[in-house]
Amino acid sequence: MAVMGSVGDTFIASVAPLFMLSLGSTPFYIGLLTTTEHVQKIARIIGIHLVVHTGKARLMAGSRALAILPVLGLCHLAWQGTIGTTPVVVSLLLFAGREFIRQAGNTVWWAMIQDNTAGDAFGAFMARLRIRQRAASLVVPLIVGWYLGTSPSPGRFGWPFAAGILVSLLSVWWALGIREGPLAEQEEGAFGQLRSAIRTPAVAWLSIFMATYQLIYSATGSMWVVALRNQGVGAMAFVWMGSIAALGQMISLTWWGRLVDGYGPRSTLSTTLLLKAWLGLTWLFLPTEFTILHVWSALFYLAWGILDSGQNMGRTQAMMDAVTEENQVAGFNAIMYAGSLGGIVGGVGGGWVFGLASESTITWSGYPISLVYLAGSQAATFVVYLLSRKLAGYTDQTSTRDAVRSGMPPKA
Repeated sequence: MAVMGSVGDTFIASVAPLFMLSLGSTPFYIGLLTTTEHVQKIARIIGIHLVVHTGKARLMAGSRALAILPVLGLCHLAWQGTIGTTPVVVSLLLFAGREFIRQAGNTVWWAMIQDNTAGDAFGAFMARLRIRQRAASLVVPLIVGWYLGTSPSPGRFGWPFAAGILVSLLSVWWALGIREGPLAEQEEGAFGQLRSAIRTPAVAWLSIFMATYQLIYSATGSMWVVALRNQGVGAMAFVWMGSIAALGQMISLTWWGRLVDGYGPRSTLSTTLLLKAWLGLTWLFLPTEFTILHVWSALFYLAWGILDSGQNMGRTQAMMDAVTEENQVAGFNAIMYAGSLGGIVGGVGGGWVFGLASESTITWSGYPISLVYLAGSQAATFVVYLLSRKLAGYTDQTSTRDAVRSGMPPKA
């Protein structure tokens, strides 16, 4: 199911900014696209209501089936080929609609992960799952990027969208075969369950952690495509950067999984968050020469993939530790909602600020203000590292220094 999701997103979600740019989008609308990805998580409230009646697997399958409808609209929009503000807004609404419907099913994603993991081998399980995901994310973008070319017209996106529909149909069938545990009986409604979950200190601190990180990432990550396109990176090369990031994740996931299983999430989160903050400073040295620019981009995405896989592994383990089975569905979604709030603010604010910075001729110590914005915002990930020190079990887990002394990662 994870692989189907990755392939479908490559055909649809990963090319969304490029499609909107081909329709004439500005950075502001690209920022709004990122914001909608977080606003849509409100649909999980609907999922919490429905899962009692449908069960986890059928809720997942039903959402994947209904999410095909907006993609049909995207196919029509692509093949129609009209350029202007109205098509940009319509495409934004269709991408948002697809994700809104999918999020109702994603209500149960982490609960089903918890149902199908064996506790002590969680890191190894997630490493296997994500390696298979990233294998798909490595190959499919190469095909999509080759097909789109350097400066694709809107019509070129129609067939990738159609391929995404076929993958969605497969995922509907696949979802129905996933094993699920029983739902704990709840006396409260959806909002009451969320309130109870967020009052738990472990969930509350993880929610603050997620909100802060998503604010920073949404304010910067969604602008990478704009910065690189402005500098001369073509659409084909940009899609291929997704494959390079997936390669970085694949080559490091087993290592991160062993580290989390052996020492807990503390050392993994500390290492990856601090290095992500430092990585942001490389935006100040974004080259302009064609070959060097593409080498720089490839190395940036490779490093990001390695660090992101570790952070996600540590964060996922922290989620499993924080959420109990007594309030399973609401606990995971309280954390996701907190991340969404941060993402909403970051997406809108980042798109607006970066749009102004891109049009400005102001420099800081000789650096374009738009690149200073990207560097400074990503460096703020240091704040997220400080928040990771408040997560449940932090003081009981192995520090990065002790992990290095003992061997990183521990022997399998």
